[in-house]
Amino acid sequence: MRVFFPVIFSMISILLLSVIEILLLKTLHRDWWQIPWVRKTSWGVPVAGLFGLSLWALGIVLEFDPMLAIGATLSAIVFVLGIALMLSLPFSAVFHIIDRIVKWIGQKRNERRDMDAQPDPGRRRLLTTSAMIFPAVAVVTGGRGVLNAYGDPRMPDISLSWPDLPHALEGLRVLHISDVHIGFFIGFDELERMIELSAEKQPDLVLITGDFSDDAPTYLDALRLAGQIPSRYGHFASIGNHEYFRGIQSIIRSYERGPIPLLLDSGATVNIDGAALHIAGADDPRSMRNMPEHFFERSIDQAMRDAPSDAFPILLSHRPSGFDYAARRGIPLTLAGHTHGGQIGFNGRSLLYTLNPERYMWGLYEKGDAKLFVSAGAGHWFPYRIGCPAEIPTYILRNSPTGT
Repeated sequence: MRVFFPVIFSMISILLLSVIEILLLKTLHRDWWQIPWVRKTSWGVPVAGLFGLSLWALGIVLEFDPMLAIGATLSAIVFVLGIALMLSLPFSAVFHIIDRIVKWIGQKRNERRDMDAQPDPGRRRLLTTSAMIFPAVAVVTGGRGVLNAYGDPRMPDISLSWPDLPHALEGLRVLHISDVHIGFFIGFDELERMIELSAEKQPDLVLITGDFSDDAPTYLDALRLAGQIPSRYGHFASIGNHEYFRGIQSIIRSYERGPIPLLLDSGATVNIDGAALHIAGADDPRSMRNMPEHFFERSIDQAMRDAPSDAFPILLSHRPSGFDYAARRGIPLTLAGHTHGGQIGFNGRSLLYTLNPERYMWGLYEKGDAKLFVSAGAGHWFPYRIGCPAEIPTYILRNSPTGT
């Protein structure tokens, strides 16, 4: 039943958004509702959504990926358009209200003057045209966001510096893959493209921070593909909440049979030209609402228990929340994902960060010499991105006397 949850959730959402959209048009945009093509489009959007949902569900039943992908994508487009119209129609209604007020004032003036002149048609045309701008921009932006989600992830190089970085780690290239979410919207073709782009970065180390795949039966095949990225010092992975959603025991067995070690409350020390690099993998609490007290403290302590005293540690924590304790513990670098950056950003920051600066949403954060980088994710479980592209960053470790 869990595999059908996104379909059921999308169906409820699309029907609810369609009802809201029609009510907004009938109550706030009565002039538009009188136009036949507007009414037909309003009824056509939920019909298209239900058609997409039917293809999606049938694709799951028949295990036919092309049908599943087309249905899921069409459903996502209808959902995004529904959100766009729900948010924009109340704003465009303001211009309709102003238009009615202008018309009423004009009529009152004419009554006092005993005239039959009509209100300035140019002014009314300007108001009605302005009203169309909001839904038009919202729909275009929504469509662009869906298209952006299907592009290649960006592959930025990010230099990170510490004053006490071991000399042997100078210039080490660490590739960070997070939140691929192989499943409805990201398939093996997209994964192969990510691997091709990653190989071009010539990483020394490949680290994965959870939510790698939403398809448990093909998880092992996906790991084998990811293991093909050339890397001097290997590949390591930590767990995410979606691994728990898909059946943690099945996922663990895939890691045991695959080429990439899973670090779950455990760590691995890599010798790099005589310098010890300890990679620690934290567990995931599955839910933040009922997270056990001191969850990250216990998990990180276990992952660090075998770390050599002179090692340079890197923590893999799917949830950025693990950074608070990692910084107190003196771990210089934490890599995280989970948030997808909210998939909406502005000026290099998640839009949600502007609403709540206390949350770690996307990008680099620092506490003293401790650094956290939250990846926006290589994939998504819902295809929409504006100003926050999918990414697979490569961190270049540097030694700096200032720690900048």
